[in-house]
Amino acid sequence: MATRWFTLALVAVSWRYSDACSCAALEHPQTHYCNSDFVIVGRVQKTFRGPSFYDAYKVKIRNIFKATPKAEMALKAGRLLTPSEGSLCGVSLQPRETYVITGRIVQLQAHIHLCGYIKKWREVTPRQRKGFRLLYKQGCTCKVHVTRHKPKSPNTCVTNYNDCYDRHGICLHNREQHCHWTRAPALTRCLQAQHFNDTMT
Repeated sequence: MATRWFTLALVAVSWRYSDACSCAALEHPQTHYCNSDFVIVGRVQKTFRGPSFYDAYKVKIRNIFKATPKAEMALKAGRLLTPSEGSLCGVSLQPRETYVITGRIVQLQAHIHLCGYIKKWREVTPRQRKGFRLLYKQGCTCKVHVTRHKPKSPNTCVTNYNDCYDRHGICLHNREQHCHWTRAPALTRCLQAQHFNDTMT
């Protein structure tokens, strides 16, 4: 994962233009959490020009849910770098808006990217908030796959391309050490509502 982000950073520096931003695959918020160097909630204060081919955001960090030692050092500056071109998967954030943001550390600087997880904090569901605060970390030994195929490994949960799992699902080990979607009223209600809508159409 780190290699992919470093490669993207090099591409951003080397090429000013590209056809389009392309991410490897859809990923669940839990996967973003587990694969990132840092996960924060921050309020955007201003934007300014960063080093060559990068924009920079000054953010006031309200919560740090995850940070490697290098990330802790980089985040002290409260500066996030992103490619200045949307075609290079640069991120556009709104001033005075608060976001949950995942990112990587490249050359001791905090980088964010459209292939990470960036969402307005007010739009994050209560279940996702609980995940970012605690439960996603507990599930990092599980793998979440955005697919309809049945899991071949006991360490896997699948989403069936259903966004109910994205908004309300957390994948953890059970007593038998098999990964499964944990029970949650919000998830149950969402799946029931989708099933009802499917039967009515």
